[in-house]
Amino acid sequence: MKKKYFKISVLIFFIAVVALYLIPAPNSDFFKLYDKNDKPAQSLKEFKSRATKNIMVNGVVWNYYAGGKGNKTIFFIHGMGGSYDLWWQQIVEFEKDYKVITYTLPENINSLKKASEGILKILDAENVDKFYVVGTSMGGYIAQYLVNTIPFRIEKAVFGNTFPPNNLIVKENETESKVIPFLPEIIISKLGKKKLNDEIVPAAKSSPLLKAFLTSLPFSKKQFINRYHIVIDKFTPFPDRYKVKRIPKLIIESDNDPLIQPALQKEIKELYANAEVFTFHNEGHFPYINASSTYNKVLRDFLKKENVYEIAEKTITNYFEGRRNADLKQLQNAFSENANLYTVSNGEAMTISLENYLKLIKTEGKQEVETQILNGDITNNIATFKTKFKYIDKSYVDFISAIKTKDGWKIVGKTFTKTK
Repeated sequence: MKKKYFKISVLIFFIAVVALYLIPAPNSDFFKLYDKNDKPAQSLKEFKSRATKNIMVNGVVWNYYAGGKGNKTIFFIHGMGGSYDLWWQQIVEFEKDYKVITYTLPENINSLKKASEGILKILDAENVDKFYVVGTSMGGYIAQYLVNTIPFRIEKAVFGNTFPPNNLIVKENETESKVIPFLPEIIISKLGKKKLNDEIVPAAKSSPLLKAFLTSLPFSKKQFINRYHIVIDKFTPFPDRYKVKRIPKLIIESDNDPLIQPALQKEIKELYANAEVFTFHNEGHFPYINASSTYNKVLRDFLKKENVYEIAEKTITNYFEGRRNADLKQLQNAFSENANLYTVSNGEAMTISLENYLKLIKTEGKQEVETQILNGDITNNIATFKTKFKYIDKSYVDFISAIKTKDGWKIVGKTFTKTK
């Protein structure tokens, strides 16, 4: 008899465990959780009523939203627990002046490369070449990956409440990452909600808007695990490469972010040393939700700023084209009237005045030459550029010094050497 009861008990326990694994994480309705009919709630309701689009990428369906007006495009990338509507307060604000795109990362995507492939397919479908990328948390990490892999397509980048490539996240989550794959989805969901209630919402001044929205986000165990794999997916950043360095960057952080360790906040600012930094005070990990007005202003001010590299590069382009076409007027526009050129001849330092340089260009005439900016740095009103001139039978490297005057950027000196 005892044996029979033991077998029944084991069977009941087994059924209970199986049932627990089969129970999905519960879904909540924001509009039932949030009892205010204020502007954020009204705008979210309107936003959720808008049509989204689907695109198939390598057998996976991607759902995204595209709308707005303007010649410039902003691509918003959500964090680990988010979806396309996470950015509703930014979309509503910026669609007046920009084309805006945002998406929900499919739960099957588990690497930076796969995330990038989907984003590029969406951009292609929307006929977008260059764009501004705005990412938060995991999305900020994906944004960094894009900046380092396709810098020629990105005009500006915002890394919000995020982290650089690191080993700390893996180290601090080593035990959890091993246990979570074996836990039922409903347990993982409950653990997440406990963290939300104990840490995330209190850090945001206990915002009821944030609590209701985060609680209503869709969740699955597969999505959670695969997105964690993206967070710890390593890549090598190249912040000092010219194509990366010339992209204006804004780092947004919070001084009480419960999800981003202070060490990682420090590391990302050191990695992108030329980035602007804006720090929220006591707003937590989701300032774009619970402090959206300030977030939107900071974002708008950054996007409206001129790219100082682009402006200075116009002077370098005038120099390139002026030399190629023997256009003395274009060259005079690029150089300061007191500029000098320097090189070495027969082991001796040689100085060439701008006047003599222009005479030489006039004599030699138009040239078939490939030109390239190899590197550059700008600090306030001074700049240096390393450039390459490749003629049919010879090549030169120039080190150019330029200053910003009331008439724009002017080349004040050029040191050059023959490399072929």
